[in-house]
Amino acid sequence: MVVAPAEESLEAHLVRFAVQGFTVARGVFTPDEVSGMLAASERVVSKVRADPSSFGAPTVPRYSNRTEGAVDTWGVDNMFAPRLYEPELGAVFGHEKFMAFSHAVLGPDLRFWAAHLLWSPEKTTYQLGWHKDQHENDHYDPTGKSRHVQFNVCLTDDKSFRAVPGSHRRPMTDAEREAVSADSSAALDGEVRVECSAGDVIYMNHHMLHRGSCEPGQVRRTLHMNVQSMDEETGGQTSYSYMREPGYLETVDPALAALMRKAIEWDDNHPIDRAEARRRMRISHDLRRSTAGAAK
Repeated sequence: MVVAPAEESLEAHLVRFAVQGFTVARGVFTPDEVSGMLAASERVVSKVRADPSSFGAPTVPRYSNRTEGAVDTWGVDNMFAPRLYEPELGAVFGHEKFMAFSHAVLGPDLRFWAAHLLWSPEKTTYQLGWHKDQHENDHYDPTGKSRHVQFNVCLTDDKSFRAVPGSHRRPMTDAEREAVSADSSAALDGEVRVECSAGDVIYMNHHMLHRGSCEPGQVRRTLHMNVQSMDEETGGQTSYSYMREPGYLETVDPALAALMRKAIEWDDNHPIDRAEARRRMRISHDLRRSTAGAAK
């Protein structure tokens, strides 16, 4: 188990991020800031739980159970789409203390990449299998350099995140590769569980092996987001159609709108061919169909 350490310097967090693949910054958001974001997150959760089947791409619910009469969810993708947008959540990218780490890693010119809301299930425990995001299982960098900064903003006490520190800097072991292939959540050598308090932020490299789990009764509300540098040549095509709707960017927080404009600019300057578009659509379709269930 890893408990968030006392407040440290930015330099210490940068070293830990490179070496182990994640770092935990304690108390980034004040109790008053957390309270406002928590109330906003509850409004999103209530909308999705009321009728998850009414949500479709890109606002796709994450399910722990899709059995008729026992539907249970643990999150939703694209929380900034018009139907779900909440100003208190959209304002997170304008928070100077929160954004300092991403700028230190990636530089000043950033683009939006993803923003989801995760929560605790009501009835059915979920156990995600071990994975590297974007199905880039063979990617690693011995230096620990990251193509992005991914983060969990914890709005409640949170012990859902598990990781294998350093796995972003080396090839996977045979046991790790087998676990990823089998979508297994069984224990791996070297894994740690990260415990956070409300207001803490986990900054992570999503090429590190990781997974999540949560049981009913463990109240969880977490913003799960990602940014990239405009100089990064991978990971684009996340400027969803709603971002391009006339007037939409004028309705969201200015800092968020700036990141989304950068995402649109990057995507327009880096078109992908049909084969790559089909590959991404297939991955997206598989993720939408998946249900995170009992341990494997």
